[in-house]
Amino acid sequence: MITRDMTTPQCCAGCRLQPQVCICADAPRLDVSTRLIVIIHSKEWRRSTNTGYLARLATKDGEVRLHGAPHRTVSDAGIDAVSPSTLVLFPGRGAQPLTAEHIAALPRPLTLLVPDGNWNQTQHMMRRVPMLSQARPVSLAGSSLDFHNLRRNTFANRMSTFEAIAHALGILEGTTTADHLLGFFRQVLSRMVQNQRRAKRRHFT
Repeated sequence: MITRDMTTPQCCAGCRLQPQVCICADAPRLDVSTRLIVIIHSKEWRRSTNTGYLARLATKDGEVRLHGAPHRTVSDAGIDAVSPSTLVLFPGRGAQPLTAEHIAALPRPLTLLVPDGNWNQTQHMMRRVPMLSQARPVSLAGSSLDFHNLRRNTFANRMSTFEAIAHALGILEGTTTADHLLGFFRQVLSRMVQNQRRAKRRHFT
């Protein structure tokens, strides 16, 4: 679990936005039965466009762990990677489509691991991090929704980490969960745009 804040002093430690547009009070903090753990690449963690960290705001017990920090190994505490109930969300070779039928026979509770980084970083993490390489890979079907893009995305079937989490939990927990998470994500994106505009105004004044 990340315990040290890596945001800039003038930003909220929870949502990384400026206090005027802080989104923390609107976070749903959903109580889900699936254990959600996002493993963020250390280079991705510092990027303002990262969305994986929002898992801690959106779900009551969502965890974020850091991979790639100097002289530090990502913690696998409390994770039984070889359990049939431990899934890793990664659309690589051998991944099973995440569907209600696929998970119906799996023993509960489920654990969902989500590697967070660019494509090369997550591929590397899947090979090098034992809890990711040993867990059962699952993938999402369908394309990204019509969200404001924080980054240029060449492939229509790729989406931000948080959007992928929302869709995955929608399958694991029900459509109401996905609706709450995606509604929160729309608010976050709107606040991020406001945050960027405020930063630009400060730069030019």
